[in-house]
Amino acid sequence: MDQDEALTTVDNIVTQFNTYEDFLDSQITTLDLYYLEDEGLARQLVELGYRGTGEVVKREDFEARKAAIEIARLAERTQKK
Repeated sequence: MDQDEALTTVDNIVTQFNTYEDFLDSQITTLDLYYLEDEGLARQLVELGYRGTGEVVKREDFEARKAAIEIARLAERTQKK
């Protein structure tokens, strides 16, 4: 996967979820919670890439792309006015 594809994947994830925790929670299954009995631990495992059903995205990358997308939206609204 090249850098453009990676950014597109992160952008899709960022626009789909409001917070990083929502993204992590989407990767956790009920079976994970059954065995781990700790949502925080399950989130950590997803964040580290040991568990989850999809792409590994670091918190810093998620928040940076979220901010960039928000800035782009604000700039677009400003230009329309």
